[in-house]
Amino acid sequence: MKIIEVIESRHYRNTITNNTASLYGAVPWQNASEAENWIIETRGYTWRLDDGTIGLGRQPVKTKSEAIEIMNIFNQKRNI
Repeated sequence: MKIIEVIESRHYRNTITNNTASLYGAVPWQNASEAENWIIETRGYTWRLDDGTIGLGRQPVKTKSEAIEIMNIFNQKRNI
């Protein structure tokens, strides 16, 4: 398994309740009127792996440079 890309970590956020939900599951609303309360926000950077997995099971990092550094360390450990 190898990280192939650093990507923005994006999620849905409800503008009324501030609840959040993943973009990779079902939509968090049940009808069109509820959908108006949900927006997509970016909250840092995460990783895409070569098997299609998004993330490493950890919180996103704040900067792209930090994410690239983690990617390089992760990939180096996998080449051992």
